[in-house]
Amino acid sequence: MSANDHHACDMRYRDLLDRLHDLSERIERVERDQRTIVDLLRDFRELIRLVVTRLRALHYRVEEVTAWPIPFRGRSERIARHFRN
Repeated sequence: MSANDHHACDMRYRDLLDRLHDLSERIERVERDQRTIVDLLRDFRELIRLVVTRLRALHYRVEEVTAWPIPFRGRSERIARHFRN
């Protein structure tokens, strides 16, 4: 192997190491971005869960307000203000 061949091989080796280092840094950035996205999705899921819980509570309150007990054959029945099918 001549000195020129050795030098060319060394240059390719250094270039490969630099490219691998750059690739490693890019992979780390992608992993950080993915973790950020997962954290955002987790927060969004929790927000949706809280909204659903609040809407259900409001729905039950509305149901209680829009229905009232009336006597019927000796029993108390709840009749909604708006009839449903």
